[in-house]
Amino acid sequence: MFISDDEISALLSERSISQEYPWVTNDFQEIEKFFKFLFAETRRKTQVKSLVEWQNYGSGYASFVDAWFYRESPDFSASFEPDRGESYTGLVVVLSRLSPYFVLMEGEKSWNAEGGGSSYLPNLGSVDKFRSQAVLDLASEVQAILEIHGLIRLSHEMLDKPIDPEFDVPTVLSDRPFTLFDALFHWED
Repeated sequence: MFISDDEISALLSERSISQEYPWVTNDFQEIEKFFKFLFAETRRKTQVKSLVEWQNYGSGYASFVDAWFYRESPDFSASFEPDRGESYTGLVVVLSRLSPYFVLMEGEKSWNAEGGGSSYLPNLGSVDKFRSQAVLDLASEVQAILEIHGLIRLSHEMLDKPIDPEFDVPTVLSDRPFTLFDALFHWED
């Protein structure tokens, strides 16, 4: 995979680097509409539940949508169990708002009726890491669904490449030196 400095500059300026629909529109509402369709199809075909972070984690700007898929079953039990509420491990699908690229990883979430909870944050170190066989199996199913619709999975190895140090990536998810992961999947709070 090759992303040019011009494309990195576009990504950091919140501009699409794809000539494919819906990214070519550079219309976030159109792109999110497409993602909503994909997530509904994924839930239907794999019989999972999902939680999707559409609102940039409540502030700032995220160059990606963070979708988390899980089942309420022992196979998806989290390693951390809160005193009250629910917790699960699940499949994290991080989709670029600016390109047809996505990554997969495992992540845990917990929540309670009072609105408290905890969650992972996407990071390069977690890409392609799976502890749970159930999550790994789900990853294969979800990847196939996304690829049918033209999305492209990127691996840790592809993304763990440094970008020109002149680029300042507006992200709270990592520090310098920045990588291709940071250029594609950044969150500015």
